[in-house]
Amino acid sequence: AVSGAKQVLGAITASTLTTVCVFAPIVFVEGITRQLFTDLALTMTYSLLASLIVALTLVPAMAAGMLKKEKPQKAGLLDRIYPAYRKAISWSLQHKLIVLAAALLLLVGSAWAALARGFTFMPEIDMNTVNLTITMPEDADRETAVELADEVLKRAATVENVETVGAMMSSGSGMSMMSSQGGAYDVTAYITLPEGASGAKAGKEIVRLCEDLDCQVSADGAMAMMSYITGDGISVNVYGNDMETLQQTARDLATTLENVPGTAEVSDGLEEASEALHISIDRNAAMRKGVTVAQIYMQIAAALTDSATMADMTLDQLDVDVVVESPEESRMTREKLLDLEITNSSSMSSMGSSMSGGMSGGMSGGMGSGMGTEASAAEPVSFKLSEVATIEDTVSLHTISRSEQRRYVTVTAAVEEGYNVTKLTGEVQRAVDGMTLPEGVSVEFAGENEAIMEAMKQLMLMLLLGVVLVYFIMVAQFQSLKSPFIVMFTIPLAFTGGFLALLISGIEVSVISLIGFVMLVGIIVNNGIVLVDYINQQRLAGMERREAIIDAGVTRLRPILMTSITTILGLVVMAFGGDAGTALMQPVALVCIGGLLYATLMTLFVVPCMYDMVNKRELRKVEEAELQTLEM
Repeated sequence: AVSGAKQVLGAITASTLTTVCVFAPIVFVEGITRQLFTDLALTMTYSLLASLIVALTLVPAMAAGMLKKEKPQKAGLLDRIYPAYRKAISWSLQHKLIVLAAALLLLVGSAWAALARGFTFMPEIDMNTVNLTITMPEDADRETAVELADEVLKRAATVENVETVGAMMSSGSGMSMMSSQGGAYDVTAYITLPEGASGAKAGKEIVRLCEDLDCQVSADGAMAMMSYITGDGISVNVYGNDMETLQQTARDLATTLENVPGTAEVSDGLEEASEALHISIDRNAAMRKGVTVAQIYMQIAAALTDSATMADMTLDQLDVDVVVESPEESRMTREKLLDLEITNSSSMSSMGSSMSGGMSGGMSGGMGSGMGTEASAAEPVSFKLSEVATIEDTVSLHTISRSEQRRYVTVTAAVEEGYNVTKLTGEVQRAVDGMTLPEGVSVEFAGENEAIMEAMKQLMLMLLLGVVLVYFIMVAQFQSLKSPFIVMFTIPLAFTGGFLALLISGIEVSVISLIGFVMLVGIIVNNGIVLVDYINQQRLAGMERREAIIDAGVTRLRPILMTSITTILGLVVMAFGGDAGTALMQPVALVCIGGLLYATLMTLFVVPCMYDMVNKRELRKVEEAELQTLEM
C-alpha cells in the first residue's frame, strides 16, 4: 500500500491540480458567464481536493487493512487486449506521421463542421408546459374574442397528453394582469402535460389545428433560457437626434430585415407609437394678430379638453369623482381644428401692452412707446387657427429611449425555426452594411448574438488561462519542458471528440458546451501524465526508449481505461436523461463523454508517437552525491 501510493503520488497530485486549475481563471471572467459558472467551479475544486486527500490517505490505509489475502489473478478481457495493443502501438511508432496526420485531419474537420453550424447561448429546455398566445383580429369585439378563444382551447384539449388548460384575457377586457402591449381582447393560455411529455411537440400540434381560425395562435413549449437573460432574436439600435429621420430609418431598417431569409416577426419599434398632429405656429403671423405662441397653444389645449372633474363625492366611504364629458358631436377633430377660432381678447391685449411696456425699458424709447400704444389700441378680434398655423400628421412615441444622451429606436426580429441566431445575425449585418444611412444616424447591434459573443470571449479567456496553468503544473511535476509539451497534445484530441459528439447529437456549440471543453482540458491530460510519468520511470530504470514506451502503454492501459470509463459512466445520466433537469447541462456531458472516448483511445497512440519524436536523448537521474561532488 505504501509503495503503491508513493509510486503514483506525483502523477495523481499533478492530475488533480491540472483539473482544479482550469476552473481557477473563473475569477478573471466577467458578466453572466461568471454568475453562471462560479458555483460549478467552486464545487469541482473542493471535491477534487478532497478526493486527492482521500486517495493518498484513506485508500492506502483501507487497502493495507482489507487486501490481506493473496488471490491468484485470473485472465480477463484486458489480458486478451494487451497483445493486440502491443502490436498496434509498435506499428504506430513506425508510422508516426500517418497517425499524427490522421489526428490533425480529424481535429480540423470536426471543428469546422461543428462551428459552421453557428453558436447559441444555452440549449432550449423542452418543458411539460405550453404557453399559448391567441391574437385576436383588430375589429373583434369581446363576444367574438371569447368564442374564438373557446374554440382554440377545445382544439387544444384534443391534443395527446394535454391535461389542463387555463386562459386569461388581456388587459383591454379589464380581467387580466397581462401586459398592456397586447390587443384589447388577446388571450394567453397555459397548458400542462404529464411529466416527461414534450411541450414543444404539443405546441406545434395546437398551432396546426388552429390554422383555419380568424385569430393567430402561437405556442412556446420550450423554455429558452436566453430570453430570460438578454432577450432572444436580433436587436438593432438606431441612434439619431432628429426624431423624423430616426423613425424613417427604423422603418427602412425593418424592411431590410424582412428581406433577409430566416427573420420573422420584424418590428421597427414604432408599433406602440400613437398617431399625432404636429401644429407649427408662425410666430410673425401670430404677432401681427396680437397674440403669442403660448396664448394660441393655451386655447388649443382648452379646445381639446373633452372632460372635466366637477366635484368629489363620498358614497358609503367610497370616494367618487364626478366627471362631465362633452357630447361626441361637439368634440374636436382634425377638420375642426384648422377652423378653431383664436381670440385676441382685451385681456390678452392688456397683457401684450404690459409686456411691451416692460420691454421698452431695455429698448429705445421710440420703439418701446410705439409698441405699447399699438397693443393698447388693439380691439378684440377672432381669427382661424389656419391663418397662423399648419398641421402635419405624425406619430408620437410613448417613451423616448436614450443611451449616453443619444436617442435611439430598437428594431427587432425573431429567428425562424431551423435558423441559427449567430449565422443569421451575420447575414443581417451584411444587409445593414449595404444600406445608406442618413447623416447623423448610426446603428449598433444588440441582443442575443452580442451576449453569446461576449460570453464566448470570456470562456475562451478562461480556457487559455487554464491551458497555461496546466502546462506550468506539469512542468513542476516532470521538471522538464518537453514532457508537458507532449501531454498537451491530448487536449486537441479531446476537442476532436467533443466536436464529434456535438455533431452526432445535432447540438450547436454553446456557452454551456464550452464549459465541457474547459473541463476536458483538466481531465484529459491526466491520462497523458500517467503515461508519460511511467515512461520516464522505466527509462530511468535503464530500459530502452521505444521499449519503455510500449511497456508503459501496456502497463498503464488498465488505469487509463478505468479512470476514463468511470468518468464517462458518471456523465451518462446527464447526457441521456431526457428531462428538464438534465437538459441544461446535457451539452457539457456530451462534450466530456465524446472527448474522453476519443482522446483516451488516441492518447494510447498519439502520445507515444509524440514522445518518441521529441524525447530522443537518454534520460539520466542526477544523484545527490554527484551534486555534492560538483559543489566541491
